[in-house]
Amino acid sequence: QPRSMSVVIAAEGCGHGELDRIYASVARMEAESGVKVELLVCCGDFQSLRNRADLQGFSAPRKYHSMGSFHKYYAGVAQAPVLTIFVGGNHEASAFLQELPYGGWVGPKIFFF
Repeated sequence: QPRSMSVVIAAEGCGHGELDRIYASVARMEAESGVKVELLVCCGDFQSLRNRADLQGFSAPRKYHSMGSFHKYYAGVAQAPVLTIFVGGNHEASAFLQELPYGGWVGPKIFFF
């Protein structure tokens, strides 16, 4: 009998740099369902701010002007618990992402697509 192959993917809308909150939500979902998420797709407004200089060039409404938690993952202080892929939105650290015109890794297990 062939085994069924499946990949569990979680999708997040606008994250606004709140990776700690997003990963905690994924962990809760895994605990409640008993299913391991293998890929997290963040669909815009990821807000990949590495440092205060990125915040200076950040174009977004004032309410989104906070460092969020991405910088910890970028610096290696925190580790993404699941492979994470994100697409840019209109609230991004544009200077940083322009360094990756074809996408690329922005931290361990975090890929800009």
